[in-house]
Amino acid sequence: MAVPAEQTDALQGWLSLAETIEKAIDGLAESDLDLRSGVEGWSIRETVHHLVEANLIASNILIAALANSGCVYDWSWVNPDKSWMHRLGYDEAPTGPALQTLRKLSEHIAGLIGTHSDGLLRKVQLLDAPGAKPHTETVRDLLVEQIEHAEGHLRTVAEMRTAHGR
Repeated sequence: MAVPAEQTDALQGWLSLAETIEKAIDGLAESDLDLRSGVEGWSIRETVHHLVEANLIASNILIAALANSGCVYDWSWVNPDKSWMHRLGYDEAPTGPALQTLRKLSEHIAGLIGTHSDGLLRKVQLLDAPGAKPHTETVRDLLVEQIEHAEGHLRTVAEMRTAHGR
């Protein structure tokens, strides 16, 4: 079953995230990916990995919503601060494989969403912190959040590039 045309903007935006991130870092030398700035003090490389990670986690939440609409998903274990990034090696890992993973994962999840006429409307109850009250989001909401999340971080990347003449 196809997703209704009026609901596809979020899905298309999400599918283009890997390309959007690639465009944001296009032309940078490998060493430029280690430039730091922004409120968090993350490097461009760490930012790329953070965005890919966010969508890896979101894909699990999306699968939960598709498989069992209305279920509770606890993602309070996620704490992407500088220490987290260092423990994962985001400060050194190459970005190419991460972006390839995001592209293929997005295609796979979009395919799953597309098998349900109500795929974008399925829901999940999210637990954001230990002891927090769950809040409900639709698959579409989650996709839009990831798009907006990426846009915010990529604005910081653009500012970094400008500040460093890149």
